[in-house]
Amino acid sequence: MKRILKAYKDILAIMFAEAPAMATIAFICFIISGLLFPFGVFVRQNVFDGGLAVAQGEMPFSDYYIFLVLVAVMAVLPYLTNGYIFNYVEKRSLLIIRTAYKERILKKLKTIKYEHFENEESMEIIDKACNRVENSVRHLWPMYLSEFTAGIIGSVGVLVIIGNIRWWLLLTVLVPVILETYLSSRTNQNIYNEMETYWKKERKYSALGGFLRSRQFVRDVKAFGTADFLVDNYEKKLNERNRDYESYFFRNIRNILLHSNITRLASVGNAIILLLFFVNGEISVGTFIAVSGLVLTNLYPQLGGITFMFKWAPFHINTFDFYDKFFNLSDEPVATQTELPATFDIEFKDVWFKYPGTENDILRGLSFKVASGEKASIVGENGEGKSTMIKLLLGLFSPDKGEILVGGKNLDEYPLSVRTKIFGPVFQNFLRYSITVAENIGVGYVDDIGNLDKIKTAAQKGKADEFAEKFESQYDTLLGRDFDGGVDLSGGQWQRIAIARAFMGDKPVLLLDEPTSQLDPMAEAALYKEFAEMTASKTAIFITHRLGSTLITDKIFVIAGGKIQETGTHEQLMQTDGIYSTMFNAQKQWYHMNEE
Repeated sequence: MKRILKAYKDILAIMFAEAPAMATIAFICFIISGLLFPFGVFVRQNVFDGGLAVAQGEMPFSDYYIFLVLVAVMAVLPYLTNGYIFNYVEKRSLLIIRTAYKERILKKLKTIKYEHFENEESMEIIDKACNRVENSVRHLWPMYLSEFTAGIIGSVGVLVIIGNIRWWLLLTVLVPVILETYLSSRTNQNIYNEMETYWKKERKYSALGGFLRSRQFVRDVKAFGTADFLVDNYEKKLNERNRDYESYFFRNIRNILLHSNITRLASVGNAIILLLFFVNGEISVGTFIAVSGLVLTNLYPQLGGITFMFKWAPFHINTFDFYDKFFNLSDEPVATQTELPATFDIEFKDVWFKYPGTENDILRGLSFKVASGEKASIVGENGEGKSTMIKLLLGLFSPDKGEILVGGKNLDEYPLSVRTKIFGPVFQNFLRYSITVAENIGVGYVDDIGNLDKIKTAAQKGKADEFAEKFESQYDTLLGRDFDGGVDLSGGQWQRIAIARAFMGDKPVLLLDEPTSQLDPMAEAALYKEFAEMTASKTAIFITHRLGSTLITDKIFVIAGGKIQETGTHEQLMQTDGIYSTMFNAQKQWYHMNEE
């Protein structure tokens, strides 16, 4: 209950801040809807009793017609109030809430530690907080609050009417409601808890479903003829989840049916009691018709409006629990340095690291230093921790032990705003945005995204100008096929865009993480030579398992077993006859070059 009140405090604060007139009128409609209920009983009772009195000459029609007018009013008002609440308030509120909550979530996503995105437990929290909270709010406001407010007001009035017939009728009416609410609340909560365990299965089939709908995967599906296999796989995962839920539901169906029918049986029983009162002449025909009709049709749904909050709110409040957990996920550490370092030497000192939720250390005492302005290659087989090292250097993860220094200061002392001005990364799996050429390059340094001259300079350094300026709209050309008029690029051209992106902002340190994976070895070697020329005054680290970069770098570090095993120039390492020389000799024929 405490969490429900906290949720409503937040929701109503947003609504009265953004749309005070609408929220106020909504509450007036809630109250009117509640008053219409007992007032309707009063009107119907007088319509029947008054009609008989008019027919028997006991009441003049001039005193009676007012009740006919009220019947017409009673027929129209509920449509007006409900129409306003559910056709206007609900729709506009969803837009307001969506904006407010999305803004909060996006701000949190900016500060949250990257490591949470590679942790399944954290990803469940993020997914549920981001994708479910809007739907939960839609139920809590205005639906549940409307039902609750109208239910309280209407039920009090009706219970007064019923209590005036016989006080003990209140027990025959309320006890079944209380019992059904208690039992149903337990069942609803249990079903929700059960469904929560399906998140991993839902993620599997939803991810596969997303693949099957995307252009890139549809292309491969058609090329390899795997449609039937993948669709069957999707159906299998979906049916597996459904069978689990059905198994739980059918195990509990007896309780579910029993709990949902308690008030239905009570309504019949109370109607029979009222019939006995009428037969014995203890209530009028108008009272019998109005109250028994109420008991059989609207009374328990009206009382249910009050209990809705207790029966179904826990179903949605669980979402707010994940929403709270989301905002409790750790953020990046508070940094103190606001200026760029004086030098750009990079040092790893006894760095140990394993990914969250795993047992094996990827890095085991990694230590090395790259001097400011130096070009270094980090080489090693796949899976040795080269890309992990780059993630640590970019601050996406923090070392479990040891420290990383930039300009002699711990990396954690630099906030993200400073780190993005230091490092220009080019990843193996770089992003291909469906935006213009200029924007695709400009996102490398958003402060200059509107400066076409700087974008062109970066494009020239990355050799992306060679094809960009041939397009009819040049740098205003839309890339990708997601939208009409978009132009797709080859893998090598996209790679040039990614490289140009790294040159935005004239960043002093370039990090090249397998950026030439889509090029053939000869083109790769040529591109690394270009890099050496383009980064003459910069610190550059080349991460690769192919050795096209090693002949043009100042220093080579060979990583194996989570630490540096060999260090030196190409000539020095070839003489040691160790890991590097073995790798280079195995690849030498790719580059058609000798050791010189």
